Amino acid sequence: MEDNVVFQTYALGKAYKKFKALDAVDMTVYEGDIYGFVGENGAGKTTLIRLACGLIHPSSGDYSIFGVSSRQDGIIEARRKTAAIVEAVALCRSLNALENLKLHAKLVGVIKSDEELNEILNNVGLDAKAIEKKKVGNFSLGMRQRLGIAIALLSNPKFVILDEPMNGLDPQGFIDVRETILRLNKQGVTFLISSHILSELDKICTRVGFLSHGQLVKEISFDELHQIARKKISLRIKDADNVAILLKDHFNLKEIKIDGDFITIYDTLDVNELLKYIFSKGLNIESITSNEETIEDFYQQLIKGGAR
Repeated sequence: MEDNVVFQTYALGKAYKKFKALDAVDMTVYEGDIYGFVGENGAGKTTLIRLACGLIHPSSGDYSIFGVSSRQDGIIEARRKTAAIVEAVALCRSLNALENLKLHAKLVGVIKSDEELNEILNNVGLDAKAIEKKKVGNFSLGMRQRLGIAIALLSNPKFVILDEPMNGLDPQGFIDVRETILRLNKQGVTFLISSHILSELDKICTRVGFLSHGQLVKEISFDELHQIARKKISLRIKDADNVAILLKDHFNLKEIKIDGDFITIYDTLDVNELLKYIFSKGLNIESITSNEETIEDFYQQLIKGGAR
């Protein structure tokens, strides 16, 4: 194993009788990564998290944390450098943020001063002084999510696992949690994040793994993803069905989609060449946009449309 690998799986599998929740997954999370993994409901995301947290045991294969196999005695010590938020964090709504931190610190046997706890709150974007008298029951969902991350940081982990941290947040909550993750990552915390909000992963993640039916379909860095991302041209035009046939034949297009009056082209086709041809045929377009395919487009193509 490389020295900079934080979490790695080796043909990891988990079966419940005849159902394979995970099937021979080989995943690698490097030090400094914000690794996002996505997949449809039932793809195996939660199962992988529960395995990584030691809540369940593999049916086949293995995984390691900081180079220690899950089957070795040293895995307990390796887990001390790991924290996880799986589903909702248990918070006492009648206490303020500092009191909640004190309670959880006592539960996990961590001794920290009020000054240290307030520093953790500030580090996740919760102004300790401003919220001193505010009960957690009056916190927004985004504030509770950040408080949950603060609780996870009590043991000074180097590896943090988050399960759907953006779920249910409003736009400001997205921004706050995103900035918290990026801030902590710059301080040396490695993240493994499960999320179905793909556009948010694109804003923060360094690498991504796509799970489908228990298998890791593809693992790729976001830099590589943007390099191979196709261009997407969308235009609105009358008689889209016939126009699409003309365009496909003339430009030898491999993928073109029609939805009512809208035509979407996935290709490296130059927009000016496209417009020149359309006008030469006496056709009038109502609108046209050109951009790079998003992670959602890539996901649809990869998992639902077959391997790229």
